[in-house]
Amino acid sequence: MGGDSTIPDSGDSSTKVDGSDGGDAAVPETSTVPESGALDGSDAANDGSMKADGSDGSDGSVCRADNSACARNGNDALCKGGACAACTDPTDDVHCTAAYGSATMPYLCLAGICTPGNCRHNGDCAGNANGGLCGPTTPNVCGKCTADPQCADQAGGPVCDIATGACVAGTCAIDAGVSSGGGVGVCPVNAGDICCTGTCQPGAGTNACCPGANSAAFCAVKLNNPHATCDHNTCTACDAVTGNSYTVDPVNGSDQTGTGATTPGCGFKTIARALQVIGAPVSTTSVVVVGPSTVAAGETFPIVLPANVNLTTSGGTVEVDVPDGTSGFTLNARGSGINLGSLDDAGAGNALVINGRSTGNMATVGIVVDTGAGVTTANAPQISFVDVTSFVNDGILVHNAGIVRIGAAVTSTLNGLTNARRAGLHVTGTGQAIIDVPAGATPSHFDSNTNHGILVDQNGSVTITGTVIDGAMGTGTVTTSRNYLAGIWIEQTPGTPPLNTITGVASFGNTNGNGMRFVGGSNVKLRGSVLLGNQVNGLIVSAGAGGPGNDISNIDVGTVGGGGSTLGGNTLQGALGLGNNGGAGLCLDVGNNAGTLEAAGNIFEGENCATTVHALHFNAGSCDNLTCTGGVCDVGITNGMGNDVDVTLCTR
Repeated sequence: MGGDSTIPDSGDSSTKVDGSDGGDAAVPETSTVPESGALDGSDAANDGSMKADGSDGSDGSVCRADNSACARNGNDALCKGGACAACTDPTDDVHCTAAYGSATMPYLCLAGICTPGNCRHNGDCAGNANGGLCGPTTPNVCGKCTADPQCADQAGGPVCDIATGACVAGTCAIDAGVSSGGGVGVCPVNAGDICCTGTCQPGAGTNACCPGANSAAFCAVKLNNPHATCDHNTCTACDAVTGNSYTVDPVNGSDQTGTGATTPGCGFKTIARALQVIGAPVSTTSVVVVGPSTVAAGETFPIVLPANVNLTTSGGTVEVDVPDGTSGFTLNARGSGINLGSLDDAGAGNALVINGRSTGNMATVGIVVDTGAGVTTANAPQISFVDVTSFVNDGILVHNAGIVRIGAAVTSTLNGLTNARRAGLHVTGTGQAIIDVPAGATPSHFDSNTNHGILVDQNGSVTITGTVIDGAMGTGTVTTSRNYLAGIWIEQTPGTPPLNTITGVASFGNTNGNGMRFVGGSNVKLRGSVLLGNQVNGLIVSAGAGGPGNDISNIDVGTVGGGGSTLGGNTLQGALGLGNNGGAGLCLDVGNNAGTLEAAGNIFEGENCATTVHALHFNAGSCDNLTCTGGVCDVGITNGMGNDVDVTLCTR
């Protein structure tokens, strides 16, 4: 039994769809499904030409030698064991380069796809002739700086040398009298900066000033205003910011005379200018963007939020239009966040929309999380009250050792393309995502993406704590619904992967796949969730690559006994016509002799196995509803030899 086609970025292996509508007509569908198909693994769609890699054969790819190039759903992949498969990052970097790269441009394996690039971190660019920064203009390609914000926290210094593209300390000679305030000297390495007391500092063009004893008199003449002062190297008549909150007003603000004050006209025009002024704060500092407005012109993307800086909004919706070829935001520092407020406050903040289709429809990722040393789950970057939509790649990418906390009112939707399918949230490397949306908070949604709602692979992990609101309607504080494939797909590297804990998630109406898929070798605990109305199964537990991929011992859908065991409490199948899944409620699709899947105390067709002894509709040979009594299959096992499912108190 399968249920999700092989799609880039997922490492999956098979496609089985039954062509049905996945259940209750009340559950909306967002994409068409094949006219024919099978739930028994035959892939009998249309002409039966489905290849081993899950593609339809239309790209003409034929796999021969291992690690040779092949096309997988429109993306650069590698041949593995005779099938076209997703590459494994970072171990396949060398193979991607051999298959696709050149002496001048190597390739990396990024999120399962061979992609042009030569760096993941700035350290990878040390000594590179093209520049010492990773991705200043092109993602994952070493390059030179073009603006000071790209040099924040760099060892070379905080100033971008425009001529060389290097980050430098920015020392400079000053004109006589400058150090006592007033007029500015010249910063020789960056014309956008000024020279004050021997150091290059960001100024505001013709209104720049150096603070000192004579600065007020200098600015009074400069602006013809007796009340003018020199604030953060800018002559201005606006009040200085007295707290740790800086206003950005894209409509009425000014990067020339603004101070970040709330007075109309005194906010900054760009987030970039606000971050220049703020620098590296030691205490929590807010950047408040005034809406309704659009953030685009004058910004440097991706917008990198320093440690202790939180971005939020006021007054109305703020749309961030991300240009082609780059990502929207980078969170790589402790204590930072986007549209934060209180993570569980349903009334906090105003909508922030990060839009990937604003120019040529080719913006890459909405939010990239790549934190380093010193970041823990306690001080990790936080996201709430944010809409991420319409990016070419994943909406939110947590990779390398990144950690992020996701709270209320986060929506990641419509990400990926039909020929390059992507997830709403992708957690990979050793990344961690903690999603916590309690009852009463504004729900967070990972819905209607072209691949999965949430994808976890390699040694990434998620901890999801939500509350199902209405099980029959598929509402809850965390939803993974109407995605093209699985609502949640977890395929960790077999061995000792970290635990994924999923509680209180609603996963409904995923149009060509399952509510959730857990691949053998993964470490997952599922509790209190509702998986109904999906095109194929509610939950499928399937085999992964190799012998370890057949290990289901760490997949826990409900256990009985002592030692901390708890019943599942998951709703996995509905009655026919009342939200039933197109396949089984629970499908076990692994190799022979995998053992017993623990799935005690779950709910099938209204029967609660935590309290009632009930004989479930069972299929011993597949997860196909057509062979189950009444047209609904509660539990299916595709390989019966040595495999079982413990559904105590029910029987199967």
